[in-house]
Amino acid sequence: MIFFTVGTEQFDFLRMIQAADLVAKALPDEEVFIQIAENSQTPEVAQWERWLSYQEFVQRVHDARIVVTHAGAGSLLSCAWQGKVAITVPRLHKFGEHVDNHQTELADKMANLGHAVIGKTPEELCNLVLTYDEVVQKLQTGEVSKPTLGKALKKWLEEGA
Repeated sequence: MIFFTVGTEQFDFLRMIQAADLVAKALPDEEVFIQIAENSQTPEVAQWERWLSYQEFVQRVHDARIVVTHAGAGSLLSCAWQGKVAITVPRLHKFGEHVDNHQTELADKMANLGHAVIGKTPEELCNLVLTYDEVVQKLQTGEVSKPTLGKALKKWLEEGA
């Protein structure tokens, strides 16, 4: 299962909905599910629900082969705690997805630590899903430092994040 989540923000995140539909079309034999919150647009192909309980969210992250998420702390950390490299897309102000671009900093940090890869467009997100195993393998054999998540976050906070 490929699990997409937009988090709980009130703003549209149409790039994620479009990406979920692209993936669902590209992988018709795999379940593609997206949690869409208050988005004004709904997916045409991917399965969806607006909201999940915390327990349902955690179970979806656990069961998913791949998680594609906004760059919210709770979602990214949930993936990292379960040992999953997330595909993440920060919500951006220029698209009306958030009030500012604060999600880019956490996305960059998690990517630098080897816990996430970043996509920006629906097409790029779809490509990251389709090539996920190769991307993660390169990440894990690369020069990326892999401290435990707790140590990495503590160091980041001590440095004055």
